[in-house]
Amino acid sequence: MKNVIATALRVGRQIQFGRSTLVDASPLLRYGVASAFLLAATLMRIGMALIVNRPLSAPLFLAAIMLSTWLGGLRLGVFASVVAAATLDYFFAQPITGVLELRDHLLRFFLFSVEGALLSWLINKLRLASEEIIVSREELRELAEQQRLIRETEQKRIAREIHDELGQALTGLKLRIHLLKGRAGAKDIDQPDPALDGQLEEFAKEIDVTIGTVRRIATELRPSVLDDFGLVAAIEWQTNDFAERSGIDCMFRSNVDEIDIDPDASTGVFRILQEALTNILRHADATQVRVNFARHNDEIELTIEDNGRGIAPKASKQHRSLGLLGMKERTRLLGGEITFSTPKGGGTLVKLRVPVPNLAAVVPEERS
Repeated sequence: MKNVIATALRVGRQIQFGRSTLVDASPLLRYGVASAFLLAATLMRIGMALIVNRPLSAPLFLAAIMLSTWLGGLRLGVFASVVAAATLDYFFAQPITGVLELRDHLLRFFLFSVEGALLSWLINKLRLASEEIIVSREELRELAEQQRLIRETEQKRIAREIHDELGQALTGLKLRIHLLKGRAGAKDIDQPDPALDGQLEEFAKEIDVTIGTVRRIATELRPSVLDDFGLVAAIEWQTNDFAERSGIDCMFRSNVDEIDIDPDASTGVFRILQEALTNILRHADATQVRVNFARHNDEIELTIEDNGRGIAPKASKQHRSLGLLGMKERTRLLGGEITFSTPKGGGTLVKLRVPVPNLAAVVPEERS
């Protein structure tokens, strides 16, 4: 009995394609599908009778009721319950020979109808809850995508403002200090003030450090190379920057020099690369990293391979899994595919494939 019910639910989920497809259909179609389920249960019952003596009938019709409810709603389930009760009573019960047999028939019909109706109510509640979960999940994904776009736009704006306005202001301040230093030296050329010169020099060094910090923050928010020179150049720059900051030997290769894709797709691929390199720096204990970018027809492929510890089998249950989850979600939004594996020689291999229609590449070139 439990196996039959479980099988029916599994089949029902496979048929419904996410949300129930018959709830809003015409009555003729809905009741026709329910009748088809009941007919199938009847034929199966007849076929089983040819193989075994006194086969169980109720589980088959309960499965038909469950499928009808899952696909068509509560009313269709109640209809299937009544028809199933009548079918069982007419075809598979003992013939009526008296008042007592009639009472038994009516009682069986009533009890099975009530049982089927109650089961239909429960299945309908489960169906509605499942649809609400699916809808809420879709809404959350849409909200996450909207927030991601807003965040990327805001980061781009802030990065430009920091780089242009604050960077220019600091550069201008540095020039003014140099002019002030020159004027002070010209006025007191016979009696220079070493203390003043030292303070101005120290001030200039602090401004240089501040300018470098501003540029670093602006680059981390939104690398200008991604907007100015494209994805391939941005990946190469990120690879070189990662090697300089981490001290890890990092090599980049690409079979294209430039590629023209949608800005959102370009940003998504670049952020996945950043997350993969961050994971390597934090968790892998690697000494070598290889980044390969390639174009294959209407698809781009990015692979990041290191010689570190690899991904543990239970990585999804550890804090590291949040980074992997973010990479998977970005890939899903891009309509691509990402895999994480451990090569035979050890380490971790991250392979990203993203379909890009009308892909345009410029000047095939391999760089390292």
